[in-house]
Amino acid sequence: MASTPRRAAGRGLGWVAFAGIMLILAGLLDIVNGLWALGAEDTRIDAVFFDNDLDAWGWFYLILGIVLVVTGFGVFNRADWAVTIGIAFAVIAAVLNMLWVFRYPIASLILVTLNVLVIYALSVYGTETG
Repeated sequence: MASTPRRAAGRGLGWVAFAGIMLILAGLLDIVNGLWALGAEDTRIDAVFFDNDLDAWGWFYLILGIVLVVTGFGVFNRADWAVTIGIAFAVIAAVLNMLWVFRYPIASLILVTLNVLVIYALSVYGTETG
């Protein structure tokens, strides 16, 4: 009987850890992409694809990456705000990755699956009461 409350308190820790790690990893990758964009020289190709403003995209990804890393650490603490932000970003990422399904089907479906797993982890086990 004494082990039952411990199980209830530790319920879903693996899922929460998975969601937190995925958010931190995505954030770190966005930070690296943002720093690259800020340090890169604009070329004619960049002007076509990034509307001649690679620095703006760099700042966008840098800020997004920082938000995702902070959110990931918040998920480990099971903060309600972090769970909400994590679910919102995972939903947006899943929808955006579906737009690439016809161009990069395998990569797109893998990323959508990972996002859906993060949504599941956070919606079911994200809070202490969950």
